[in-house]
Amino acid sequence: MHSLFCVSMTMLLAVSPEVEMTSLSGTSVSGNLQSLNKAVIGLKQGETAKEHPLAETLNVRFPKNRYQRSLETPLTIRLTDGSKFPVQTLQSNERQIKVSGDQTGTLLLPTNQVTSIRFGTLNSNISASWDKLLNNKSNKDLLVVQKENVLDFIDGVVGSITDDKIQFFTGDDEVAVNRKRVFGIIYFRQPTSDASPFCSIRLTNGGLINASAISYSGAEFNATLQSGTRAQFAPQSIANLDFSQGKVRYLSDLEPRKIEYTPFFDTVWKYRKDKHRDGGPLRLDGKEYARGLYIHSKTLLQYRIKEEYRNFRAIMGIDDSVPGIGFVYVEIKGNGRTLYSGNVRSADAPIELDLDVRGVRDLEILVDFGDNLEICDHLDLCEARLIK
Repeated sequence: MHSLFCVSMTMLLAVSPEVEMTSLSGTSVSGNLQSLNKAVIGLKQGETAKEHPLAETLNVRFPKNRYQRSLETPLTIRLTDGSKFPVQTLQSNERQIKVSGDQTGTLLLPTNQVTSIRFGTLNSNISASWDKLLNNKSNKDLLVVQKENVLDFIDGVVGSITDDKIQFFTGDDEVAVNRKRVFGIIYFRQPTSDASPFCSIRLTNGGLINASAISYSGAEFNATLQSGTRAQFAPQSIANLDFSQGKVRYLSDLEPRKIEYTPFFDTVWKYRKDKHRDGGPLRLDGKEYARGLYIHSKTLLQYRIKEEYRNFRAIMGIDDSVPGIGFVYVEIKGNGRTLYSGNVRSADAPIELDLDVRGVRDLEILVDFGDNLEICDHLDLCEARLIK
């Protein structure tokens, strides 16, 4: 019997949340959310209520629920189903891990559903090292420590966790490690199913909850995680409901086959996924986007997409965070054939791309210098996605 992923939070007065629904065809509809189940989503526009097939829905965005960046870096926990979310407190024993967060409330999670806990703060120097350890094939738990800008680890078995200590077994020895000295814990877990989630719930605190089912009946959202656990969320805590899995592939979920950077001086501005270079959300014309790519001139990205998709769609422009002098030249090719080319300026309205990529094996995106060379060349490809 699956454990209850229970959420305790204060509910505000029940008011139908305002949402913007985007379909697979690229059209958007705004209205007040009335209902949501496995088949349809109900929206009300003025006095008119209408149900839309969920099978044709790409995502549901909550434009009034803005992302919240905490001044204090919270703990981050990952689950076996791919869910990842911040919490403020954490304790555990051999059977369960108790966490508490502003948006998730207090949760009692079976320990075997947790893949990692990060206590320390990520920075550009150690982010890649942490990702590498997360993908480690070790058959033991890892206790990760930080030494300046280097991560190191000891393998063994993690026991209980309190506010101050972490019980750790290595060989025949049992050690009570000062929790403040630990950067993170990575648990040994057997591989789980790679089944795509029915819905990925993005919270305004940056959390991601992968769900096999989700519903809404006017007060709160009820979700079932892929592991079978259940959760409830207040509408105010949700930034986006992503139904694209199995229908759409975001470029930020893919690794480029080839990356080339050509700096104008000595600084290399590396491309980023789902965030701007300053770590904040992508912003075009006053609107924030949870998914997409940040690409500075001069950058070349090449993806192998294996002739599996019909369309490539994105909303393109210079990010709102820079002054109005950004200027780049963009060229997008499929199998060496130019699908799009043109200049993009800060003063321009966002450009909606809808390119035919049928039969395309290699997709290439070049962001080149514009008339202002490399000054403020912060291009966003928001909602950049491939559609089957």
